[in-house]
Amino acid sequence: MRSVENHPGFGVLLTRLLNHRRVDVTWLSSASGIPETELRSVVSGVPPLAAQLDRLAPALGFHAADLYVIADVPAPEARIPWDPAAGSGIADLVKITMALPSDHRARVHWLVDQLPQELRDPPSHPLRTYGQREAGFGAVLANLLCGNRNLYSLTAAAKALALLTDGRVYLAASTISGIGRGRVPLTPDLVTGFATTLGISAGDLAAITGVELPEPSWPDDPLAAELAGLLSNCRRLTAAQAEHVCDEAKSMLVAVPDDATGEDWNRVYHQHGRWWGAPRR
Repeated sequence: MRSVENHPGFGVLLTRLLNHRRVDVTWLSSASGIPETELRSVVSGVPPLAAQLDRLAPALGFHAADLYVIADVPAPEARIPWDPAAGSGIADLVKITMALPSDHRARVHWLVDQLPQELRDPPSHPLRTYGQREAGFGAVLANLLCGNRNLYSLTAAAKALALLTDGRVYLAASTISGIGRGRVPLTPDLVTGFATTLGISAGDLAAITGVELPEPSWPDDPLAAELAGLLSNCRRLTAAQAEHVCDEAKSMLVAVPDDATGEDWNRVYHQHGRWWGAPRR
């Protein structure tokens, strides 16, 4: 088993990422607009400022909120997921949307995009986060998935992982907790599964965590990439909004014919003696 590697600081992780991509600080300075002297200070170990992370994120192709987690820097309130009770509805929405044909999936994306960001109440209890300095990169992955994707329900997080990896990463909720606490060693399949669900390049995430991926890697899955984007966009929804969109998506399902084959139909759930789903197109 691979031992837990402590978080070495953002400068080391940024250097790993740049080396993996075969670019340098000079390139990153040009891409981000941050003076090269500032970036070299960060690479040397000076903790990054929030303004620097906000400019680095688009240059590196990351969500800013994710880069805050990777850097182990507290995120501004505006970048914190909106409602920790939304996880179950978001996971159900992903399951239903995956089964829909492309035109109906586009409708779901549109519905999410059109919802306003509502005022939120403070959480009734502290949100779950994992100590990255103590638990290492397992905590980074768990915080990215559970915290930054509004999947504070570990059951919902496990469901999202299983769905977007097509069952390749099928974990118990307790295992995700173990990963976050640094008690479960990271493997190539775990890193690739988290990367797929987060919508982050597996190579990038492997470089950051220091886990070597074997060749060949998992095949590209455009549907998983699309749904990872939906999962990220849903992070700002309240539980009520997630439930609303889930109901709308559910209304797009139809009764599956009794003689339907798995090659022609996606089955989503069984109710009152009948399967409901959508035709494959």
